[in-house]
Amino acid sequence: MRVLADELFANDQIVDSDVALIDDDERLTFAEFKRRVRSLAASLQARGVQKGDRVVVICPNRNEYVIAYYAITLIGAIYVPLNWRLHASEHVVLMNNADPAALLIDAAFADTVDRASDVASLAGRVAVIGGDPGAHDAFAAWAEAGLEPTAVALSPADPATMVYTSGTTSAPKGVLLTHDNVMVDRLGVAQYAQARHGDVELHVTPLYHQTSVHTFVHLRAGATVRLMSKFEPEPFFALVQELRVTYTFLAPTMLYKLMDDPRRGEFDLSSLRCIGYGAAPITGARLREALEVFGPILVNAYGLSEATSHVSYLTPEEHLTAEGSVGRGVDAVEIRVVHDDGTPVQPGSDEVGEIWVRGRTVMHGYWRETELTEATLVDGWLHSGDLAKVDADGYLYIVDRKKDLVISGGVNIYPRDVENVLAKHPAIAEVAVIGVPDDYWGESLMAIIVRRAGAELAVDEVNAYCREHLGGYQVPKHIRFRDDLPRNLAGKILKRDLRDEILSGAAS
Repeated sequence: MRVLADELFANDQIVDSDVALIDDDERLTFAEFKRRVRSLAASLQARGVQKGDRVVVICPNRNEYVIAYYAITLIGAIYVPLNWRLHASEHVVLMNNADPAALLIDAAFADTVDRASDVASLAGRVAVIGGDPGAHDAFAAWAEAGLEPTAVALSPADPATMVYTSGTTSAPKGVLLTHDNVMVDRLGVAQYAQARHGDVELHVTPLYHQTSVHTFVHLRAGATVRLMSKFEPEPFFALVQELRVTYTFLAPTMLYKLMDDPRRGEFDLSSLRCIGYGAAPITGARLREALEVFGPILVNAYGLSEATSHVSYLTPEEHLTAEGSVGRGVDAVEIRVVHDDGTPVQPGSDEVGEIWVRGRTVMHGYWRETELTEATLVDGWLHSGDLAKVDADGYLYIVDRKKDLVISGGVNIYPRDVENVLAKHPAIAEVAVIGVPDDYWGESLMAIIVRRAGAELAVDEVNAYCREHLGGYQVPKHIRFRDDLPRNLAGKILKRDLRDEILSGAAS
């Protein structure tokens, strides 16, 4: 397989009569799936979409999303998924940045089109998924017209997708990924997902995110994918039991909801062979609970959009011997952990360095950001911005984001070290630690804490616990309680939002 279309149209693992996709509304066989992909591709071409053009998709988890992905890349256009939970004004900013040739958009977000500054230029090139298309075309009319696309010469080096970074520490940036980037990345995921014909994946994370790779890995293997539009524990359990689901990928918060749900024991979950998760490691009491509930089937995946998705993963067996680690890498990439001067950290020490990545999954570059691309890709190495330690056996332990590092009184403090300690407190459900301005120290630590349901916890108790378990310089000077923490749909805490909110409150 050379390009993404080959996964559908030149793949002997796929049986046309098998079920490919299931969502809340319909089941599609691979034959019907492929027919709709070809028709949508031809419809885009008929409206002037050419190789290299960007096509924006805004839609929750539905079959149409996956159809759009393959149709866009089949004709050499660039698939641009946008986070459907953003405000319409944010959609417009990203759309204007992407400069799309067409929009494929769920009816719930049709208002976004009307707010776009160049909406007139998109007339006739907007397809609405579900609901009333209004002045635009219906996606179904494009995908079910029975048209055949004109063949386009494609190379593995051609751009295939453009994903916007989550913006946890800065404004989102468009990451350009080639067909080769994406296909090689899937081989890395396949190392642990081990998808095969007859399997069933239950996909609950948003398809606009790079965790969509788990769906594509399973489709590539000829397996069935069930898309879940909204995650809730009881429907999740019911689908696992009904469809005999073998694989799913979850954010840690989703996994915790499943573990804590009292109805879990009413369902047969024995078909699950592997549960992938990411965004943060599961350790301590929570890890022991997860192993007791699901068995030794957890895989912790670490990655970043600039490396397509995956850089490393920790196998089920390694959870027992390298708790808290993200593993030792995947075959497709080379990893270094280095000091600011580029010298490697000493394995088995407490030295902290930045993760650098090199390999075929490293991005083509940032869209329209030449200087930023050059600063991020240096001599073939992707500077991840993630800080880590390496143990004597080569396992990586993420310490923090480089931009989250707090320097207080000239001392480097890694918030994640503090978070890991606080997370072990029996009354704390979640915690985020950030740096805030301090007239004397330059910066000081603030811990934002979510109490466990029904638990009582006061500031004095937190301070006493911190003084008992942390070094003096690591004890937060400020404690705040919240009902929840802002997260993106991959489960990553949006510390930038927390900082902005805290600083805004301080200024008001």
